[in-house]
Order: sequence, then C-alpha cells, then structure tokens
Amino acid sequence: MLITFVLLQLVMLVLKIYTGHGESLTVPDLSGMTKEQARKTLEKSGIRCEVVDSLYVKNARHGTVVGQIPASGAHVKKNRLIYLTICTMAPEQVSMPKLTDIAYRQALNVIENSGLEIGDVIYKPSEYANLVLEQMVFGETAEVGMHVPKGTKVDLVVGQVSSGEQINVPDLIGENYSAVKEIVRDASLNLGAVVFDDSFSSEEDSINAIVWKQRPDPSDNTKIYKGQSVDIWLTVDETTIQKALQNTAK
Repeated sequence: MLITFVLLQLVMLVLKIYTGHGESLTVPDLSGMTKEQARKTLEKSGIRCEVVDSLYVKNARHGTVVGQIPASGAHVKKNRLIYLTICTMAPEQVSMPKLTDIAYRQALNVIENSGLEIGDVIYKPSEYANLVLEQMVFGETAEVGMHVPKGTKVDLVVGQVSSGEQINVPDLIGENYSAVKEIVRDASLNLGAVVFDDSFSSEEDSINAIVWKQRPDPSDNTKIYKGQSVDIWLTVDETTIQKALQNTAK
C-alpha cells in the first residue's frame, strides 16, 4: 500500500509539472505590431502565434495586427497558439449589383447584402414613383459587375411623381447623425450641407454627432417639396446641444 501511494504521488507530480497545473500566462496586447514583432513578444512568454485571417481596417498600417484570439489580458497555458488577423493593403473588392428598375426599398436591401453603403438619394421627376432610375459611384454611373471596395457608398437617382405635394420639414434637432440620414430619406428628402463645429477632435466623434441646427427651421412650420435638401449643423458639445433643445421646446 505504501509503494502504491508513493507511485500515485509521483504520477500526480509528473502530471502537474507536465501540464503546468495552476500556472498561466497573460496574453499581451499585440495590436499595431507586425507579425514578426508579435512573434518575438510572445516567444518571451513561451507562447506561439499564427496568422489565420486578413482584414482591411481603415487607418491601420498594412501588415499589422488588427485582431487576436484569445484577446489581450486572457490567461493561457505555456506554448498556447494565438491566432492573429493582419491588416491587408487594400479593402476587399465586391461586385456592383444591378440596382436600377427596382423599388428604392429593394435597392437598399441589395446594397446592404452586397457589403456596400447607401450614399445620396437624388429624387428626379418620373412617372414611376420610388423606382431607381440610376446608380452612381463617385459621381459617375456605376456599371453592373464593376469591382469596387467593400463599403463604397452608392448614390441612387429615384423617381418621384411630380404632383406639387409639399410636406412638413422634419424636426432633426437633438437627433444622432446616423438617425438623421434615415429620417430624411424616409421623408423623401435629401441631406444637403453637413457642417461640423469646432467641438470635434477626432473622426470617432462623428459617431456621437448631434444636430443642433438645421435649415429649413422646423419651428416655422415650413413646408417643402419632396426631393428638396435639408442642411444640418452637428456638434458633440453638451452645452450647445442643451441650448438647442431648450430653444426647440419654447
């Protein structure tokens, strides 16, 4: 029995040493490193790495790490393999779908499913209401099948039956920039000038941009024709936003 007990203890000790039981290493943050820099950084801790994917990320340097699994801060065993995603030199290319001669709403779904984004919507008098008459990229007609970077904005020329109908100007004060785009499009209007004030310090601030001024002013009960443009002024300054909301409430 004594011999058996000693053997069991020896086996448990060997297994503990072999598996590193209770010991773990913290995965460092590899973002912005090249593959070679990441490899050298991990080798110091006895961890390995392998590139398994590539992705285009705007403002990231080509050939640098833009993703890792497990994430930084995770605890792993020695000799664990870390999977890296590297930034490619150019964005993924997608094929331009056919957007003309279909309903505007259908075109929006096709654009989203194709990895593209909707740009400006231009309304043009036509006997076919809400039918896409033309698709454009960078101000020129976008040919079906042409390859463009994923995320490219596609402008649409949409038909509108000219009946002289006027609508109330939507109140955009206090609305987020992203929401404003949807509100304007749903009202069959166009987004005109977009003015950012001095409160913006980085591109990321545009995500939190709020409308504090617009033209035409909705408080005047102004009516405009469908297809006309609405200009907006954006800010991330809380004081400016609160003043704008107070003036709207009066």
